Parts: sequence; C-alpha cells; structure tokens
Amino acid sequence: MNKYETLSKADLITKLKPMFDKGALHLRNDGKIDQDTRLTHNSPWIHQRLAPNRNCGLYHIYHNHFGFIHSRCQECWKVVVRPRTLAELDKLRQIQKELDIPSKCGIEKRDTVCGLYGGYFYNDSLEKGRECYRLVRAEVSSISPEITVLLKRGCTEFEIGGASSDEWEISEDQKELEEYLNDWVVSNVEKLPQPDHLKDTVFRSWIHWAYQNGDMTYMDYTDGKPLFPAYKTYHEVNDGKEEKTHSLGSPERTDKAVFPIRDEAA
Repeated sequence: MNKYETLSKADLITKLKPMFDKGALHLRNDGKIDQDTRLTHNSPWIHQRLAPNRNCGLYHIYHNHFGFIHSRCQECWKVVVRPRTLAELDKLRQIQKELDIPSKCGIEKRDTVCGLYGGYFYNDSLEKGRECYRLVRAEVSSISPEITVLLKRGCTEFEIGGASSDEWEISEDQKELEEYLNDWVVSNVEKLPQPDHLKDTVFRSWIHWAYQNGDMTYMDYTDGKPLFPAYKTYHEVNDGKEEKTHSLGSPERTDKAVFPIRDEAA
C-alpha cells in the first residue's frame, strides 16, 4: 500500500464530509468526531422505550459512507407490525406502553417501505426476537388477527441493493475499520426521551397523514368532523339529481384505508 492509499484509508473527514456539511457531525477540540444529539422535532415516530447500547443513526452513517453493516446491526432482530389504519396504530401504541420494551411506532414516509404505518420492537438475538414475536403476535391479534406481524433482521435499507440478511458477515477489514472508528468517532448511546408535548406533535401529524391517505379512522380523533371543509363541486347531474360523490374535504366514513397494503416490512 503506497502513501496515498494509506492516507485515503485513514481519511475519515472526506468520507464523512456530507454529514459535516449538514451539521450532523462536528469536530471536537480534542480531534474526535462528535454527533448532533439534539432531539428531532419532526420525527414520524413515537418511542415507547429507547433501545440501550444502540446508536442507529451512527450505524446508518457508517453504512452509507463506508459501505458496511455494523456488527451491532447484525445482532438486531426486529418484530415488525404493520397496522392498516390510524386507529390500529393507536391501539398498537397502547400495546407498546403496556409491554414497555424497546419499541416505536408511527407513520411510514420511507420510499423503501410499502405501507402507511409501522411498529417496531427491538431485540438483541434471534432467540429473543422469536420470543418477542410470539408475545407481540398474540397481543396484536386482539386488535385484529389480519394485521401483519413478522420477525426480521436489521434494517431494510441494508438489504436493498445488497446481500440478503442471512448472508451478512463481519470481515477482518470491517473489524479493523470499526475499531478505528471507535477510536475517533464519539458513539453517544445515551438517548433523550421524547417529552409529552413532542409526542403530541407527532400524533397530530399522524392524523394529517391519515387524512392525506384516505384513512377515515382519523375521524375517531376529530369527533367525526373532517379536518377541512368540503369544496363546492360542479360536475354533471343524472336525471336532475346531483350524482353522489365524496369530496376530499368530507368523504364518507369507512374504517379501512383506501389503498391496499401489501405485507412488506421495514
């Protein structure tokens, strides 16, 4: 390995420059790379309990900029729940409160996820994941046995365009790189809980999301009133009577989302 190759291998700043430019990372006075640990004000998720010893944001940075799946991610087994409506999502949130294990739920805005809503329970081994699956499956069936519940490994983003999760491995080069990053990047695993007012903000955004996507169960949280008034329509009439239609402002109530949701997970 020549001098340039040696320097390139050790050059963390250039590889992480996009994260420095957007303020997600910064250099400390001692030369270490630190993270922005402030709470996110526009998260789509309500966290019931934060997973200990896991720095998911940092591990995603490593995947995006260094091309490897962190060893901690390879130990992560998620029980995924796919609610179909806002009402089901709210009931799932109550289940997460009662179980009080590392979990979150919210609206799915990612392009890589097929579905409007999601709930996630985090486990540190396949055995614990299977135990959690059986528990969550039983609890979610009390809402509806038709709600999808499954167990998967790591994050979907790591499998898209890459190896299947059953083919993941940790090479010697990765071990060496992880050790080097551990020396220079501060891994802030201490998590700040969401305050109640932030959770209220997130839940309000869920209601708007349901409205936008034709999920009329949002009206469970508006006393049956539409979020916005119906607009005046001027379409043709049949036999002297206006054709019955539903405006986007005040559609007819139904307890199911308008769009079909396939059984895919995040």
